[in-house]
Amino acid sequence: MRRLPAWARSSIVASVVLLSPVLAFLMAIAVEILIGLLLETGAPALLAFVAAGAIGWPLFRKLRVRPRRGARAEPSAAR
Repeated sequence: MRRLPAWARSSIVASVVLLSPVLAFLMAIAVEILIGLLLETGAPALLAFVAAGAIGWPLFRKLRVRPRRGARAEPSAAR
């Protein structure tokens, strides 16, 4: 059996959609715990913000809209 049945693919997609908010919430809790631990140990606040940025940067960079490579802006129509 080399291919996944259609019902299995559908259930995987549904489970990912349903669990993604839970995973995002757990990631936010992990970042809060990390920042709290860094501040409790006496690390500088800047280090805590750098750690939070290092965790959040890969997540938020996907939200940024970038033009496709090689795509050019269409010239405006002459009036």
